[in-house]
Amino acid sequence: MTRSFPVFALIACSALLPAASASGEEGAASGVIRFRVHTRNDRGVVRCGIFTEQGWLKQPAQAARATPGGNVAVCVFNALPKGVYGISAFHDENKNGKLDTNFIGYPIEEYCASHNARSAFSAPSFSDAKFRYSGGTAELEAQMK
Repeated sequence: MTRSFPVFALIACSALLPAASASGEEGAASGVIRFRVHTRNDRGVVRCGIFTEQGWLKQPAQAARATPGGNVAVCVFNALPKGVYGISAFHDENKNGKLDTNFIGYPIEEYCASHNARSAFSAPSFSDAKFRYSGGTAELEAQMK
């Protein structure tokens, strides 16, 4: 078994980074993307990042944070250019700014990605999480696990 779960630390770190330029995208900035995630409780915060393929889980085009209420949190991304994106999120229940893992690197806090993309032994792939954003308002939803 490959030990590739430490990649999830990148998700945690990426949500803390300042927004990066979304250069290379297809159009001018417009609209809003809302990413609604279902959590197991209302503790802490949910940290989200929206990524292009080139920056997947390393350098977000934008980062967002939301407080859960009623076991739901909504991360909002504003003024993104049209293009292809993927979103990752984790439930930072103890508000320590990182995705906590066990001694072998497996996440012990919930996480998710757009399209509920998931991989058994590594981070979700961009190809599984990607979606096309055409401007305006987009609503996406995922289940934290």
